[in-house]
Amino acid sequence: MVRFLVYFLIANVIGGFFLWLSARALPFDEVSAYVQAADLGHLALWSALFIVIYIVCHGARVARWYYLVQPLGDVAPGRVHRVCAVGFAAILLLPLRLGELVRPYLLARQTGLPMAGVLATAVVERVIDGLLITGLLFVTLATYSGDRATGFALSAGLVSAAIFVPALSMCMIAYWRRAWASALLTHTIGRVWPALAAKLGGMLDAFIGGFKALVQGRAMGRFMTLTALYWTANVVSMWMLATYCFGLEVGLWEMATVLAILVIGIMIPAGPAMAGNFEYFVAQGMALFLAIELTPIGTRVAVFAATVHILQFVVIVLPGVLLMWLDPESRHLIRLSQEAEKAARELSSEPVG
Repeated sequence: MVRFLVYFLIANVIGGFFLWLSARALPFDEVSAYVQAADLGHLALWSALFIVIYIVCHGARVARWYYLVQPLGDVAPGRVHRVCAVGFAAILLLPLRLGELVRPYLLARQTGLPMAGVLATAVVERVIDGLLITGLLFVTLATYSGDRATGFALSAGLVSAAIFVPALSMCMIAYWRRAWASALLTHTIGRVWPALAAKLGGMLDAFIGGFKALVQGRAMGRFMTLTALYWTANVVSMWMLATYCFGLEVGLWEMATVLAILVIGIMIPAGPAMAGNFEYFVAQGMALFLAIELTPIGTRVAVFAATVHILQFVVIVLPGVLLMWLDPESRHLIRLSQEAEKAARELSSEPVG
């Protein structure tokens, strides 16, 4: 519990820093006046439409994981969907993205599937998403025709690429040439930090079982189709709300840039619900296309970011909370995250074969 409290404190310091960055130049009197003068019926209508589209988005995100875990053994789609509901809620409710391990841990515990394999599918999912979003950002920046500085967005993309390209390369090497992966870790990280290299080697070895999903052509095809639906619906939902509810003049392609910057930003472990990161990186993305330094536009962007954040939070967390209330086994997220972290550490102690 002490460790969790330390995590919680660190997370809120990080989140608070980003919240300060996003709010330091906001005229709060103007924001308050804008909110008070808002047409609540108009806001409710477009928020409801946003929720409908985002449910499709989130449903695709949940369904696609089934096609990654299916090759590991017989598992019911409903079980995977229920675990995802709890797992994704845990990511938002717990600090520093501690909930990331809850989803694979719960599925392994409830179905008997190997923890290493299930965890590997979650890693593969994250790596693929990271590469797609990073690639999307570079493509949209290559077609950028505005007059705003793109240095921040480009730097974010380069940092993301520096994480996900080596991660995918290491996964592929580990799958096809296990001995090469071991040697690479030994001669790079192992020269500086032998203990870390040994731990990473053990995790890679344990994860290999989950990579079999990548060679299942039908499963991978369905996963990628649902991934395309997931990200497309995500862009459409944000674009629709920005354009028709808040009158922000951004196109679909421009909103794809904003989404890519946002996703890279919320990968930074921070406080519960990613508060702070979310608002700051939405503003940074929108600043490429709108003069957010002008009070009226900056005010609308800030309220838009907060609205998207709240609506996404409701769609993701509400089903998870309901399932946790109905299922006592899934109710204690802190304990589950601690158990999941312990299970992952045990995997990392296995030697590379």
